[in-house]
Amino acid sequence: MKKVYKIVLILSCVTSLFFVGCHKKETVEVDNETQSSVDNAVADQEYMMIVPAANGHAINTKGTGCNNGRLLSPPSPCDTLTWLNRATADTNLTATFKYIVPPVFGLNIAPSSCPASFTDGKVRSGSWIIKITGPLKLVGSQMILKLINHKASGISYSCDSMVVTTLGTTSNSTTFNIKLINGVCSNPNWTIKYNFDKTFTNYGKGNPVGNDPVVEVFGTANGVNRVGKPFTVNIPQGSPLIKHKLCQFIDKGILELTPDGFKTRTVDFGNGVCDDDATFTVNGSTVAFKLK
Repeated sequence: MKKVYKIVLILSCVTSLFFVGCHKKETVEVDNETQSSVDNAVADQEYMMIVPAANGHAINTKGTGCNNGRLLSPPSPCDTLTWLNRATADTNLTATFKYIVPPVFGLNIAPSSCPASFTDGKVRSGSWIIKITGPLKLVGSQMILKLINHKASGISYSCDSMVVTTLGTTSNSTTFNIKLINGVCSNPNWTIKYNFDKTFTNYGKGNPVGNDPVVEVFGTANGVNRVGKPFTVNIPQGSPLIKHKLCQFIDKGILELTPDGFKTRTVDFGNGVCDDDATFTVNGSTVAFKLK
């Protein structure tokens, strides 16, 4: 009888240890990885604003094809893009219009006497090289950007290229497909790697029409965060990210982000209020974090 009692006691201890071990494992695996969500926002918020800014300057510059695709006289002193080489074009100014030699422009994004590139309060410096393959309003035309020493609020942004393809225009909007190839965001202490393939719609007078231009974005992205962890991103078309030109941060929209080795989390950027607050939800728990 004593022998049986001892066996039962031993089994009880083993069972208790098993459940305690499981409990400890669950505690260790609590998913509180926020760095990927933060670093995705750090990269995306700046790259989101570059193309609308470049497009806005191009619209104000003669010879970019924004005036029915016709090559006009040299730009006035305050046109915002500087010619680096002149274009030549064929004489067919219809839907098949194309540049024989595409024009290339430069833009210094430091403050100047001409209209500012950005209005969100960030301090920026550097320059861009912009090549245009056809009139910007023409579906299929491309604008190819290179960033030269681009900095925003102390962070450097670079890439092999940003390839911007016009998908369509309305009286208040232009829609592009944008591919960011080998983007890198860095400061002296860390580096973020970033790529994306997204659809951007730039509403020049707001959406609905208002005083604050807005960009809406959906698509996919991938990157490596500042501690070396890869992550992937999906932004559903039904919940696009929204960033107002006057705001430094993405202020609305939902995306799905999956850090390597962790479950997919749903990141919510809020309801349109301009602030650096966001949340993500995973395993039924919601975690607040800052977008910087």
